[in-house]
Amino acid sequence: MLDVARLLASSQVGPPNDAMVRRSISTAYYALFHTVLEAGADRFFGAHKRAQAGHAILYRSFDHGRMKRVCEDAARSSLAPTLQRQLRRTSFDPGLRRFAGAFVLLQASRHAADYDPAVRLQHEDALAAIGRAEQASTSFAAAPDDERSDLLALMLGGGRS
Repeated sequence: MLDVARLLASSQVGPPNDAMVRRSISTAYYALFHTVLEAGADRFFGAHKRAQAGHAILYRSFDHGRMKRVCEDAARSSLAPTLQRQLRRTSFDPGLRRFAGAFVLLQASRHAADYDPAVRLQHEDALAAIGRAEQASTSFAAAPDDERSDLLALMLGGGRS
């Protein structure tokens, strides 16, 4: 999907038009979103079972709003006391915190691009979104496996205090 975002942000005959910039920003967010969904479904159902219905059900169980709220919490340098008790740690790895912050920013950018006709977006905005999505994907993949799993579990269903 990031290749599609890059294609939309580029143009052989001049700068991309408003629609291309908006779709590029939206696509950059969705590239990161689907990276997380695939990681979650693979982690909890199994990558070797991608063709099974259960994998697709789990993949589709993620919710944009819940993911945003979890990422807002995860991006903080110190987790809320309830999360500290649940996760048995005071914070997430710095790379995972960067991922979480980028996820929140990209989702806000996607909302502006998709739903706010008054906002003026530039080619540079699309390039920034693509770069942010690439860096966030890298940070997510490089995070400690146990912390990434905990974050995915929170995104899927959270827990009780």
